[in-house]
Amino acid sequence: MSTQDLPILPPELEREIFELCALSRPVLVPKLILVAWRVKQWIEPLLYRTIILSQTKSLDGYPRFTPDVLLPALKTKPRLFRDSVRHILLHAVSESVIQAVLSVCTRVENLWAPLASDVLVSLATPDSSRIIATRPLKHLYTNFMPLLPRLGSTHPLFAQLTHLEVIGIPPRRELGAWADAIARLPQLTHLAFNEDALMPICASLLGVCRLQVLVSLIGDTTRVGHDDPRVDDARFVVLFSPWFEDWQMGVHVGKDYWTRAESIVAERFRQQQLSN
Repeated sequence: MSTQDLPILPPELEREIFELCALSRPVLVPKLILVAWRVKQWIEPLLYRTIILSQTKSLDGYPRFTPDVLLPALKTKPRLFRDSVRHILLHAVSESVIQAVLSVCTRVENLWAPLASDVLVSLATPDSSRIIATRPLKHLYTNFMPLLPRLGSTHPLFAQLTHLEVIGIPPRRELGAWADAIARLPQLTHLAFNEDALMPICASLLGVCRLQVLVSLIGDTTRVGHDDPRVDDARFVVLFSPWFEDWQMGVHVGKDYWTRAESIVAERFRQQQLSN
């Protein structure tokens, strides 16, 4: 059989097949893009949709980036990274690396970076267009304490923020003001924290915020299922979360501690309706 006799797939179907392969195992993309120029155009952006920089963590099926590889690529292909990157995890990297990544990847929607607050402030002020593009942050996991007072709740950086995990705690004297500022975030529906020191303001947060779930993340599985008696609200959930594996599942299949909390809250409301 000659090559002319081989069946030819419609371009739309061919593209869908290659994209499905790339999405299922992005680590294969460098080989797949060698098939043809059109395939490279279709799927190379998928190689950079999720970026993890960590000395100890890697995502199964995804390419492993290092600063030595990623930073030069950001300089040579800034538009590709800007348009492609949606999920970023920055673990145990320097502030200069965080700055280099976030200054280019301005359309990130899901950012896990405990030390990113100062960088986000520098990128968001005074010209917010440097960090705010067509897809502002929706999920943020960081030390939010310095970020919120320096930018304010109505800053465009937070315009589409729906899920926030707060790492660290404000000074006790600032807890009330901090809760009020959180309440003014326009789209926030999911809030999580991992410090018992925030327990005293949980009831206040649930009272003033439009939260669907409020999650207390713990490192001890024996405490799961024992919600704090100080918070009498069906939306408050105590969960154990292995942070990296949880973030990985959220990115890969959309199931993480947020979805688990949603299921628990939904079941509680269902039980309440049945009892009434």
